[in-house]
Amino acid sequence: MSRRYLISLLAMTLALVLASFIVLWVAPERFLVAMPLLALYFGIVTGIQHLFVTRAMYRSPKTFVQIFLATVVGMLFLHIIVLAAYLLTHPTHAHLFTVAFLVGYVVNLVFETVALVQFVKDERNKRN
Repeated sequence: MSRRYLISLLAMTLALVLASFIVLWVAPERFLVAMPLLALYFGIVTGIQHLFVTRAMYRSPKTFVQIFLATVVGMLFLHIIVLAAYLLTHPTHAHLFTVAFLVGYVVNLVFETVALVQFVKDERNKRN
């Protein structure tokens, strides 16, 4: 992983943590302790996914597609398990947690998509 990616991932994760604490200051009744932890969860999962996918890009195209699809499906299952586990154990906070989870998921999905497109673009420029 490049230093630029790691710094961007850290900045995005810290921004999500800060956003969760802004919720605490603005609307404390809507704050969950899990909100800043979700930012860390998504930061770690996104970093691991990026590591696997970028390493696979140096292999054959068939292997890359298999690893890419496996990481996407694996991460989706992991997200479903985390979401379901929290919703089953904390049903009174289900709505707030689901909203926070979806915000984190969308932010990280956009971040990782842009990062992968940029990575592919940089690799093409290096080869040409």
